Amino acid sequence: MNVPKAVATEWLCDLIDMVITAQSNEFQVRRIEREALAFLSKGRERPEICWLVLAFTAFLRGDRDECVRCSEAAQALARHDVTILTNVASLMCDLGEPRMAVNYARLLADTQRSDPTSRIKAAHVFVTALHAEEAAAVMLAHDLNATVAEGDAELPRDIEATAQIFLRCGVDAEQRLALLETAVEAIRSQGCMIRGSRLMIYDDTTRYELYVDETASQCGNVNFAIAEALTTTFDNAYPEVITFVCRPVGSLSALASRSALMEVVQ
Repeated sequence: MNVPKAVATEWLCDLIDMVITAQSNEFQVRRIEREALAFLSKGRERPEICWLVLAFTAFLRGDRDECVRCSEAAQALARHDVTILTNVASLMCDLGEPRMAVNYARLLADTQRSDPTSRIKAAHVFVTALHAEEAAAVMLAHDLNATVAEGDAELPRDIEATAQIFLRCGVDAEQRLALLETAVEAIRSQGCMIRGSRLMIYDDTTRYELYVDETASQCGNVNFAIAEALTTTFDNAYPEVITFVCRPVGSLSALASRSALMEVVQ
């Protein structure tokens, strides 16, 4: 017997809404988790959906390792499923795992070549994971700049602007990832789990915001740890090109760019 589609859709919609709005309901998360585990234990079909649900519940509970494990399990069972790839790629961005996010985005772009919507979602992930050039390549390969939906109207401009900012200063993708991963490790060293991320793009610089379930005062201490880690790890952390800041997850609003990534594909 399959997991009823209405049940799976309801689970995912509820969890995705919690992630997007940064407003978790612990009781509801635990209930959904129990039900998904029950479906798995009974050997019912569509286990990939249950594993995706469990990836979301782990994320909302603050369990990074379990979120990664469940995401990998979901993708292993449905390697070309657009719902799985779209959501695990976005989850990895929000979890502070840019390399994993990029890998899932590549799979999404490669396996959904005839689906412009999926490739646009992959481009979103590439930008957030500081791979603007790869995002541009995906968009240009199928002339997607002309087909973006209203909610994605700024995506082509953001991709071009971000790529040019890094190009002017000669900061390649590997250097960017190293900077981001250093900031992420500094945050985790303070006992915080990353609950969301976004890249802010300005005329000639960028700011990478990482959200944690802490007060503004605690975020100030974490920001000091980030700055110290970057300056001691790198001779040049390129602060004129990109800065990294920690912010309270409560300040993370339901942005169109986030909601455009996570969704249940009917």
